[in-house]
Amino acid sequence: MENELIKLQVSTHSGDTDIVEVETYDADLIAEKLNSFDMQAMAIGDNVYSRIDIKNIKKIITEE
Repeated sequence: MENELIKLQVSTHSGDTDIVEVETYDADLIAEKLNSFDMQAMAIGDNVYSRIDIKNIKKIITEE
């Protein structure tokens, strides 16, 4: 069985809402990165976001 990608909804303070797919998702690690003043931008899936522009990241739960 092939690993399924995890879908995330990323919303930004600039008004964008994106659906991105990632292989792994660790909310604690993302929160740590978002709170790091040393980081200016971060990649989520195939997108790159300004750290201060990220408003919310939510895991999309799909029922099979």
